[in-house]
Amino acid sequence: MHVTDKMEIARAILNNAGNMNVSKEMLLKLSQKVDQYIIEYYRSIGIQKNALDNLENG
Repeated sequence: MHVTDKMEIARAILNNAGNMNVSKEMLLKLSQKVDQYIIEYYRSIGIQKNALDNLENG
C-alpha cells in the first residue's frame, strides 16, 4: 500500500471519528498517525532533511 493511500485512509478514519464524538485521546492518536504518514510521504518524495526536522520538532 502506498503512503498516499495510508494517508487518505487515516484521514477518513479521523474524520469519521470526529463525527462520531470519539474521545479526545483517540482523536489525538489518530491525528498523530496522519502526521506520521505525512512525514513518510515527504520523505518518499525527497524533501530536504532540515525542513523535515522542523516538521518533526515542530
